Amino acid sequence: MNFHRFYNTWTDELHQLVNQLNQSQNPPITAEHHHHLRQLVQKTLSHFIDYYKVKSAAAKHDVMSFFEAQWISALERSLQWIGGWRPTSAFHLVYTESSILFETHLVDILRGVRTGDLGDLSPGQFRQVSELQCQTVKQENVITDELSEWQACMLIINFERILVLIP
Repeated sequence: MNFHRFYNTWTDELHQLVNQLNQSQNPPITAEHHHHLRQLVQKTLSHFIDYYKVKSAAAKHDVMSFFEAQWISALERSLQWIGGWRPTSAFHLVYTESSILFETHLVDILRGVRTGDLGDLSPGQFRQVSELQCQTVKQENVITDELSEWQACMLIINFERILVLIP
């Protein structure tokens, strides 16, 4: 199962657990209610532990899929952008990792031994990565410009509201 499908199932189960927690009596009236609530809390904690175990395993299998993170909401994507994560960040990781691996396997590469990792990227592959990075930067700049325009509009609107309040 890919992580996207897992995440959808996991989220549905989380909503069920949260609903059960919301419906439980708080504070618990009887020992039985107290025991039920403890089990529910433990089940919820285990649910989160499972999430991070599966996510870690999936990232080890295909880390690049986590850079596109199709399972996250538009709000989460916006928060990543605001927090400084941009698609071009992945290119920096590729360049850094390939440089480290190239240096590490230089002797093997000179002997013609292929390692099958980023250190094996050919000049043509680097050119393709660079071209994709340039396209991505252009798209990021368009988004940044749109956000700047939106922010400027919000500033003007707020300034106008302040002016109305000043006698």
